[in-house]
Amino acid sequence: MEGSVSEFLTIRLSSRREQPVQWLVWSPQQNEVIASGQLAGMTQLNELAEYAAQRPVIALVPASELLLTQVAIPAGSGRQLAAVLPYLLEDELAQDVDSLHVHLIKRQGDIANVAIIEHRKIEQWLSELARAGMEVKKLVPDCLCLPLYDDGYSAAELERQWLVRQSEAEGICAEPSWLASWLLAQKAPIAAVVVESEEPVTEEEAEAEEAEEADGLPVLTIHHFTPAPENMPGKWQPEPPELVMQLLAKGAESSKVNLLSGPYKPQSAWRKHLKPWRKVAVAAGLVLTTVIVEHFVSVQRLELQAQAYRAESERIFRQVLPEFKRIPSQSYLKNQMNRAITQLGGGGSDQGLLPWLLQLKPVLSKVPQMTILNMKYDQNRGELRLQASAAEFQHFEQLRTLLAKEFEVEQGQLNKEGSQVNGAVVLRRKS
Repeated sequence: MEGSVSEFLTIRLSSRREQPVQWLVWSPQQNEVIASGQLAGMTQLNELAEYAAQRPVIALVPASELLLTQVAIPAGSGRQLAAVLPYLLEDELAQDVDSLHVHLIKRQGDIANVAIIEHRKIEQWLSELARAGMEVKKLVPDCLCLPLYDDGYSAAELERQWLVRQSEAEGICAEPSWLASWLLAQKAPIAAVVVESEEPVTEEEAEAEEAEEADGLPVLTIHHFTPAPENMPGKWQPEPPELVMQLLAKGAESSKVNLLSGPYKPQSAWRKHLKPWRKVAVAAGLVLTTVIVEHFVSVQRLELQAQAYRAESERIFRQVLPEFKRIPSQSYLKNQMNRAITQLGGGGSDQGLLPWLLQLKPVLSKVPQMTILNMKYDQNRGELRLQASAAEFQHFEQLRTLLAKEFEVEQGQLNKEGSQVNGAVVLRRKS
């Protein structure tokens, strides 16, 4: 665990409802047991809520519920080792590897030590602990919490089963009925070391040891913390007795093994606090995305409208002022149009074309049959020449009569071409 804690709660889990659950609160600082006990089963975990409050929780996985083994690592699989490991074990396991959690404990050269356990068991334990209001910091195999010895194994009996630790990453949970057979099948890692025992060595034990050494066979030393079973092979070396759960709690605290890896890796504190806001953040993200998309579409639409307006303004500019071939900028177009309007308006005085047009508009509206084909304004002569077309001669006479009220009117020759009558009208201001 990170940092130093004053107290922590250790719980030995069980996959069977009727199996007792051992627990213990240990204080590293005081080096003593604060509280300990046994629950009737996993359904009573809520009784430990008071002890779990403000204390880290370490859960011990019974070695009988998992497999600790070794696997050879093929060359070139180092970077993808976590993903490859389950499939390296596929031929050795009777279950589908997708249903198993494979945790890398240690790697040495091309050999990996792994712990294998079913996903459903971890999920069941974590779910029951969460219902009891507990957040587990570490999940450790119980046999790997026993003390580690360089000259042999360590062992302790718990719930009528023997926990045996062989090395840094290996151990088992053995029934007393087949423990002897398993020990005989093991190869001692090193030769036996003579250790002074609290109990005197009997003559028969000494002779048996001398016989083994004479045959060149190493003697397997087992350091045990609970009374040794009878008629067991190996050299059973007694250690100062103490509560097995106390022994496991101390080992779990210092252990670097934590099965909470991969999908079970604990979230950091800030991730945990942000989790309740995840849905809100997703919704806010969707709203923000929608707003951005709408804004982008709106800008695109306005840009297309602006381009259309520019194109139309340039078309009108070229129609009104055809002498200007190039339009380098919109400000240039605007200045030229303003200058032309000023010239047509007579520089803001009563002279110019615009005053004529203002007077003509109400007159022409009274003779809708007339169509003005073109007009020519001569400011120096003070006259406006209109070229018009109508369906009947009388429409020209009607127009002349109305214009005579405002202007001096000179009507030119009228010509009939097909169904249309064409003619010219020259207007001058009355003096």
